[in-house]
Amino acid sequence: MVERQVDTQPKSQQPNRGGKARRVIAVHSAKGGVGKSTLCVNLAVTLARRGLRVGLLDADLHGPSATIMLGNAEWPDPGPDENTILPLRAHGIQFLSMGNLVTGKTPVIWRGAMVHQMLSQFYRNVIWDDLDYLFLDMPPGTGDALLTTAQVEPPTGVLVVTTPQELSLVDTLRGMRAFRDMNVPILGFVENMSYLICGSCSHRDDLFGEGSTEALAEELDYPLLGSVPIEPEICASSDRGTPFVIGHPDSESSAVLGRIAERLIELVDERAADSALSLEWREMDWLERSPEPPEDAPKSELPLQLMWQVSNDELGLMWSDGERRIIGVRNLRLACPCARCVDEVTGKKLLDPLTVPDDITLTKVEVVGRYGIAPHFSDGHHTGIFTFPYLREI
Repeated sequence: MVERQVDTQPKSQQPNRGGKARRVIAVHSAKGGVGKSTLCVNLAVTLARRGLRVGLLDADLHGPSATIMLGNAEWPDPGPDENTILPLRAHGIQFLSMGNLVTGKTPVIWRGAMVHQMLSQFYRNVIWDDLDYLFLDMPPGTGDALLTTAQVEPPTGVLVVTTPQELSLVDTLRGMRAFRDMNVPILGFVENMSYLICGSCSHRDDLFGEGSTEALAEELDYPLLGSVPIEPEICASSDRGTPFVIGHPDSESSAVLGRIAERLIELVDERAADSALSLEWREMDWLERSPEPPEDAPKSELPLQLMWQVSNDELGLMWSDGERRIIGVRNLRLACPCARCVDEVTGKKLLDPLTVPDDITLTKVEVVGRYGIAPHFSDGHHTGIFTFPYLREI
């Protein structure tokens, strides 16, 4: 394969003109080496073999593996617009990986800002077909990729992969707290390497103990979707570019993945992310005012259930506990927490109130991940992210 230059310079953030994914599933593990990528690939292929339209984005920029597991390291074709590319196809799914953009001899040594920029381009500029499910194979740990994902491609939910070892479970808790802080729903656990199945006598041996993940799931009140065994005869399947659900469809691992897929579909349908919060501002008559929320407006599953336009210069908020508040747009602008308005080190206000017009209004309000909003003000300012807890304090 001929190596090509990967362009990491900032691009204009044009909307993706490709298809949309109805459900976005992040597959995450706080610790590396637990088989997260293997399960992500095989789960995606399992759903595709059931007739669903599935995509997979390998978001592990420093350790991409989808090209090996899917047996396709080709360079992607350019998309219809500038700075867009088309996903590749293998085993019934669409996919893209950093492994398709660099050679195996090229290490990806990037700082956080470059990781954020490249991931943002991945999320915005890949022209997928219409998808039922888009799987995000997340990098291990709690680094920049999690925050970028929550902001740019908010997942419907997260599937947490762990192993029975105590150390893995400790790291798992750390990763779960990160997603909970960003209000990204956790769908449940999948325990990998749960037990060894002897290839000769089919004896089961719990190499790393048993019951730890199940106990953790019960304690945290999240479901354990399934426990995937170690089967020596199928371990080499991924290295050959064939997912084990295709190479060994009658294996116990494939059967477990099938049950996990069924449970995942049920959970996702129950906890689908809601885009009801996005709000386009309109010009209202001078005397027009709507202090009560619209009765027919859809409500989100987030802590902030509903936003509505009260008047030209007032925003209404309704929280999941029933509290309602009306905030003046100018007060919202003066409370902007971005680095241009507040010194990040001292917390000192940098914004001069005299520079904010009395008649300032909004053009729109966007949801940022599942943890905040980004108002776009009529003075052109739009860099502030108001987290839900901060918004309640204004």
